[in-house]
Amino acid sequence: MEPHCGLLMVNKCESDNPEIGLRAGGIWYEFLEKKSENKILVRHRILQGGNLSLPNSPSISLSVTPNLTLFTCFNQSYDERVEHYFESYNKENCGVFTGYYRNRGTGIPASQGSRPPEGCSFIQLPIKSEHDSGDLFDMLTAEFTVEWIISKACYECRHGGGQCLSNAVNEFECRRPGGVTLSVTASIILFIFLGRKRKVFLRLQKAETENEKDIELFLSNHGSLAQKRYKYSDLKKMTSSFSENLGRGGYGNVYKGKLPDGRPVAVKILNESKENREDFMNEVASISRTSHVNIVSLLGFCFEGSKRALVYEFKPNGSLEKFIQNSSSSSAEYRLGWEKLFEIAVGIARGLDYLHQGCSTRILHFDIKPHNILLDKDFNPKISDFGLAKLCPNRSSIVSMFPARGTIGYIAPEVFCRIFGEVSHKSDVYSYGMMVLEMVVGRQNLDHQADRSSEMYFPDCIYKHLEVNTNMDLDNIENEDESHFVRKMVIVGLWCIQTEPKNRPSISRVVEMLAGSMEPLQIPPRPGQHSPPRPAVYSSSNSEPSM
Repeated sequence: MEPHCGLLMVNKCESDNPEIGLRAGGIWYEFLEKKSENKILVRHRILQGGNLSLPNSPSISLSVTPNLTLFTCFNQSYDERVEHYFESYNKENCGVFTGYYRNRGTGIPASQGSRPPEGCSFIQLPIKSEHDSGDLFDMLTAEFTVEWIISKACYECRHGGGQCLSNAVNEFECRRPGGVTLSVTASIILFIFLGRKRKVFLRLQKAETENEKDIELFLSNHGSLAQKRYKYSDLKKMTSSFSENLGRGGYGNVYKGKLPDGRPVAVKILNESKENREDFMNEVASISRTSHVNIVSLLGFCFEGSKRALVYEFKPNGSLEKFIQNSSSSSAEYRLGWEKLFEIAVGIARGLDYLHQGCSTRILHFDIKPHNILLDKDFNPKISDFGLAKLCPNRSSIVSMFPARGTIGYIAPEVFCRIFGEVSHKSDVYSYGMMVLEMVVGRQNLDHQADRSSEMYFPDCIYKHLEVNTNMDLDNIENEDESHFVRKMVIVGLWCIQTEPKNRPSISRVVEMLAGSMEPLQIPPRPGQHSPPRPAVYSSSNSEPSM
């Protein structure tokens, strides 16, 4: 990419129909018209999910006008509070949920509080500027105006002939002519320079070539990495041409292999996509900074053209996921005792505490779940898969998270909706709490009518059993010690999934709670149900933990 380019991505810029990208790896919008020096009209016939998610950049602030906020409420969670909250809204029945919206120019009703009722979430949609119709679908449009404001730092950088960039932790950097900028971002965002005609005279190199340069620059800036860089032919040899597949997912495939010294390894081959390119850089940058008994060890990596792979130590017992399924469908070999499950929960908490407090740079994982916890031969847990991790410089914790990524059922409410608070280390605590509760209740389905992805686990049925029965009617609790382990895991897990981040303990406090006595632990307030099938459902709690 040319050094005079900057903030927004441009595709097909020498054609009559150039395209604009608001984020690396995101949607391409058809450029229609330049409306002013900082406004353009764009079109996209199929908006992904209909939700506008704008990138967070230290160089530029983006807004889309006009837009409409649509609240979606599951019909099964309908109650009088929903009716009261949206009493002056327009209403649209959409099958399993109902949509509520207001026409442009109407004020906020007095009944509306600071957050939507339990069972409701919201999205933003572009609408036609000339329409104030009460009909939702008549108001929606695929054409809308994008407006931007350049930050002071970027303005000064560009005024001096420089290029505005962001590094891997989303900090501003300015590349001056003839100078060198140490940037580890996976994609350099271009500044938009559009003339009065549709023809755009920016010249871009091929995206894949630029991507390779970005990763090579990143690797050169991490030249002291202890991990070995392998050739793709080395991976084929150590895996016997990828003959033993250990698992597959959206990221790619994992194969079992063996190093020349005989050590078994797991080789993760990433799919060829922009998201996986960023995940690759995140994972190498994050895990290269770690050394802890509860963090998986990255032994090497491969970057060769479009091929990217990660080489990990092999863990013979696989992931935690297969050991916490419903006991009725699990064979004896996949069942762990309550004491061992408790030890695993403690080990994971200590690993997270190390990531949050023990590294020179704080690391937030953002994808804690049973599938990403590996177990060694002695069932010691190892946190793995750092593809979504964020590095926090200067020991800070508040981070930008656009777009929301992670696994449904474990993602904290604030990652989806900022009205619940800032995305921070407390978001990992939420995911940890959901996982710990699954470790307990996944052994025994307390609600046989509930779907596995929703209220089967959390939290009402857990509170009901916790308040009534110390053993929660779970199988195989053979003595008072095991009952103690189970109750402690549940109480700590419920504290961790409090809806507002400020009400959750830090992971350091979680370690103390698990290691300490049961007596000081109080049952936390009910956080409400948060994790049904799409779209996400949010709830609130205003109680502080006494800790």
